[in-house]
Amino acid sequence: MMICLPNGTVVHHINANYFLDITALKPEDVESNVFRFSSTFEDPSTATYLRFLQEGLRRGLPLLQP
Repeated sequence: MMICLPNGTVVHHINANYFLDITALKPEDVESNVFRFSSTFEDPSTATYLRFLQEGLRRGLPLLQP
């Protein structure tokens, strides 16, 4: 999965297999903060995807500034 700017610049990406692997884990099985569950979502894949999108926005917005 990728988040790209209109000019094609990739600002964030995640391998789909890695995404599936980490969302299959239980939160207590993960020692690092690779993903954290959002308090509004209980589904691990939804919460992880939301974090992915938020990180893409965080990385991409400075590149869009004039």
